[in-house]
Amino acid sequence: FLGVGFLLLLIVILSLVSGTAINALKSDTENILVANYKSLELSRNILHEIEKSTSASIAALEKNIKQQENNVTEHGETEITGNLRKHFEKYKSQIPDSVLLTSMRIEIYKIMDLNLLAIQRKSSLAQQTAQTATFWIAITGTICFIFAFLLFLRLPASIINPIRELTESIKQI
Repeated sequence: FLGVGFLLLLIVILSLVSGTAINALKSDTENILVANYKSLELSRNILHEIEKSTSASIAALEKNIKQQENNVTEHGETEITGNLRKHFEKYKSQIPDSVLLTSMRIEIYKIMDLNLLAIQRKSSLAQQTAQTATFWIAITGTICFIFAFLLFLRLPASIINPIRELTESIKQI
């Protein structure tokens, strides 16, 4: 019972190490998708609306810029988004000006660059987490295998020895 119980304990430990590693990877990848992907999508929408440059696109620009202001996730993104807002407010109050549109595009490209760099950084972090997870799962699996192998070698002897002793006692009687 001790041997089998110990083997079950090893399986539970391996499962916990694996589960923890998977959750860490899940967290890293969600961090990339939730924050940075949304900024890139909003930036693409803003660029699309700038290109259309119609009266309906001003409302869409306002909506997308407001969402971007609520989605700031990276260091420096607040300032860039603020600059985008300033250019947009000037654009709304004046006759459409190609210089303002160019300034807005530049700010959007800065937001996109910032988020792409963040995705690369977070992707590297996820790769490191995966390597660490693989290492700990391999170590834990190896230890479990060694103990299971040793148990495999000793368990038959611990079952057979009492039977052998009983057989010898019966023969003596």
